[in-house]
Amino acid sequence: MAAKTSTTPTRAAEPLNRLIRLDRLEFRKLLDLYFEALRADWVYHETLQKLGGKAAADQGHAAASAWCACTMSLRLLQDMRTVDPDLRVAVEVLLKTCPDQMPSSGGLMRCATEMLALADKHKRSTSDLLPLLDDAFCLIESYHGTQALMSAQRFA
Repeated sequence: MAAKTSTTPTRAAEPLNRLIRLDRLEFRKLLDLYFEALRADWVYHETLQKLGGKAAADQGHAAASAWCACTMSLRLLQDMRTVDPDLRVAVEVLLKTCPDQMPSSGGLMRCATEMLALADKHKRSTSDLLPLLDDAFCLIESYHGTQALMSAQRFA
């Protein structure tokens, strides 16, 4: 029995290998952290608007911590040697949107355009990067919209 060759073709493992690539898993984790940071920003803004600065202090700390975790994940991906070149470009784009870079509305729009162009590059290929890049684009667009809404509410 032990001398028998495998009946599973080697090609059968290829789709699974694409799912467990470390750079893809880390990028998915990064997108989750980015979402959490955006959500924490919104909760802070909402609390600040409704209850004032003193009540929003904890939410401000939570938002800062969420962005710190997100930035650390971006830096980790940036330092990985085995990151796909297009994911590396996506990381660079996302780094430009972090609060320490003080992204403006125009800057966020430029970053969204860069991410969309990167995703479009993978539309007709069998690449597994398209869903990740599409999600990154959507998060940047969400960030842009949320920033506009928070700005409008501040001055209303």
